[in-house]
Amino acid sequence: MVKKASEVQFMIFRILDKLFGVRLSETVEIISPSRIREVPLSYFYVKGIMDYRGEFLPVMSLRRRFSLDDPIDGEKFILVIKADERFGLTIDEVMGIAIVSDDKIEPSPPKVMGISSKYVSGLIKHDERQAVILDINVLFSAQTRIQLAL
Repeated sequence: MVKKASEVQFMIFRILDKLFGVRLSETVEIISPSRIREVPLSYFYVKGIMDYRGEFLPVMSLRRRFSLDDPIDGEKFILVIKADERFGLTIDEVMGIAIVSDDKIEPSPPKVMGISSKYVSGLIKHDERQAVILDINVLFSAQTRIQLAL
């Protein structure tokens, strides 16, 4: 008996001209950034904190984290992620939802777009373009949560 591949849904988003994705099950919502307060002496990729429904939400800049920084601040949205805790990721644009069968997820090479494979769980095609699927558990590892603890 041949096992049928299961389907996985990904939220696809753009940062600069690059496509990224996270499992839809790990996303909470997409919001417009309200005032993000910078935190002195924080790590370079910590954008700051913002009020999220009466709670502080640490916000990470993926541009900074993956050295994709651009002099023009184009980040327009916050993607709220639920790992063990809630975190925000700054993104430029939401591109949509991709539904992909497990057998269509390609393994990650050692580096993709200059990003270490430890942050990448695979690659998929979205609208004929390659999207890097981020491993949220590694991106928000215990070490990162300590660095984001404010």
